[in-house]
Amino acid sequence: MPICEGCGTRADETHIRHRAERLRLASSYRPLQVKVLFLDAAPPARPEDYFYQPAADRTVRSLTSCMYFDELVKTMGVFPSAALQEDVTLGEFKRRSFFLMYALECPFEVQDNMQNAMRRFAPSAMKRVQALYQPSYIVPLSEQTNDLVRLFGLIGWGDRLILDNGRPFVDPYLGDRKKQAAFNSGFGDRVRNALSNLP
Repeated sequence: MPICEGCGTRADETHIRHRAERLRLASSYRPLQVKVLFLDAAPPARPEDYFYQPAADRTVRSLTSCMYFDELVKTMGVFPSAALQEDVTLGEFKRRSFFLMYALECPFEVQDNMQNAMRRFAPSAMKRVQALYQPSYIVPLSEQTNDLVRLFGLIGWGDRLILDNGRPFVDPYLGDRKKQAAFNSGFGDRVRNALSNLP
């Protein structure tokens, strides 16, 4: 079996095809110039849960994926409603020069050790950010991106990082609406507030 360029594992044709489809979908919503790059660790395992896979019927998404999508929508100052149209919303995300990328291009489920995979791919992810996207700002979105936060600081890009008290933005209750509401843990409004203070 060939080695997948996105995660470094031996992969079958289905794995390679899914990665290619994710890249195709993301490129269709990529702005010409990226102002704000949202940086997460790895895409979800289910194709239906991929951020750039617009769902006509949102019930096909898992609850965690739906909440994640909604938090990214909130970063634009838009409150998600039952009438939300994902394809239109993704178009608006692009229009605002926002873009989401993953450090690892394949789901963590294919990795034996998530943290080792992140450490191994952090330098190449950083190079992708520098060479392909050159964003004005970078918003890390999970604990697993901590190594990238450190690397961006080392290359002098620390001033481009938008952090939550020095750390990536994290919502420990994605997938649990009651706890998210009770603890006000959603990252969308926190990111929006941080972005609103930028020049």
